[in-house]
Amino acid sequence: MGSSARNFTKFINIALKVLISLIVISSFIKLIDYCKNGIQPFNIAMTLVFIGLAVLLYIKTRDKYNKKIVLSLILLGALLIRIAWILSINSRPISDFRIIYESGSHFLEGSYGAFKGTGYIARFPHLTVLVLYFAFIQKFFAYPLMVIKIFNALFSTLNVLFIYLIAKEVFNNERKALWGAFITALYPPLITYVAVYCTENIAIPFYLASVYYFILVMKHKKKDTWLLFSALLLSIGNLFRMVAPVMVIAYLMYLFIYGEKKLKDKGKSALYILGGFLIPLILVSNLLRVLDITEFQLWKGSEPSWTSVLKGTNIEHGGRWNEEDAALPDKYDGDYEKVEKAAKEVIRHRLTSTPKGELAKFYARKYIFQWIEGDFSGTYWAKEGVEEKDIKLDLEKNAVVYMQMFYCILLFLAYKGLFNKKQYLDNPIINLFYIIFCGYGLLYLITESQDRYSFIVCWLFLILALTAGERTKLWKD
Repeated sequence: MGSSARNFTKFINIALKVLISLIVISSFIKLIDYCKNGIQPFNIAMTLVFIGLAVLLYIKTRDKYNKKIVLSLILLGALLIRIAWILSINSRPISDFRIIYESGSHFLEGSYGAFKGTGYIARFPHLTVLVLYFAFIQKFFAYPLMVIKIFNALFSTLNVLFIYLIAKEVFNNERKALWGAFITALYPPLITYVAVYCTENIAIPFYLASVYYFILVMKHKKKDTWLLFSALLLSIGNLFRMVAPVMVIAYLMYLFIYGEKKLKDKGKSALYILGGFLIPLILVSNLLRVLDITEFQLWKGSEPSWTSVLKGTNIEHGGRWNEEDAALPDKYDGDYEKVEKAAKEVIRHRLTSTPKGELAKFYARKYIFQWIEGDFSGTYWAKEGVEEKDIKLDLEKNAVVYMQMFYCILLFLAYKGLFNKKQYLDNPIINLFYIIFCGYGLLYLITESQDRYSFIVCWLFLILALTAGERTKLWKD
């Protein structure tokens, strides 16, 4: 690692020691608040089950073991847990997800109104591919809602495999990779969200697969042309959850800061990444317009993105969705330029008229609340709108302490890893994940905030937790 890369690494490390400590402290405070409201027996049972499984994994991998069998059992267990969860709750599409699902039904009937003018999908065209995905399932399956959730369970189980593969490459340690798979299999948000009809379920496996192949190229295990494939996977994931440009920027930053090749070769690699990401996005977007399905490009709808930034600056509502800011487009009859101009003026007024101290507190709170929730509100979205008789296992009521405790432990281990110089200085690839976290942290400070939004990269903490305890027998191969 060169001096400039080393200095950048130290700077990021110092910044994250402050930033992640805020989440750690706040998450533990939230855990204490949950405990004050009472600890349901189910929380204790789940904790004991987790400890029992962890002890079993430790024993099985202590000496000689068959890694394929252990990994297969973890994957099978992960799938069964997710299937059990979706069978325990008859979740329905609500809020935006209901509109998206119904738009899929209308699409099958030949009605494209949602994609045109000021229709909901036209305003937020990044949801288009999910609409078409729902339409496809509704056309070919008799019970589409259950099929969607089963597919979600399969996608979520794939996440376990990809975390295993990524951890194996990042840490060069088979046992640590198996532990990564184990905690991924039991990670609350990756379980609870399989019952939610959101884009992230499909997008996350593509994000992770992209990261895996990017790492292989950075470790010289694959030729640079494989960056095209990595970027293509990311582009597919982006079609479902369109926040992958942050990942692209992280890839480019890592390439130029930590890459070992000459500047010319780095430039060529950068073109592979940009081309592999942008070309599929442009082709799909324009194909949908040629077929007269959509009116606008997938990345630019009839409502300017500044309205999201506008909501993100609303101090009274914590930078979250609110009726006041959401009504701005209607005030100007959906006129794109007028809405954009008005949004910018309100944003400018809020940022310049608010005392700096109050503004700093607002953004500190907004940052903390974005990352504080142990299951990233997965149980809320799964349970919302469901009658009590359709809920066999209420995780929001019975498992919140366990889920928050799980998350707190992950955060603590991730924070502990920031003091492990053997990782962030001697193993530069780990800095890719720190850069990604910083990127999304900044994105959600700028735009509208929701617990669900950070779910797309909740897997970061699984990798970062493995940076702790490098010299312990637990990780020793």
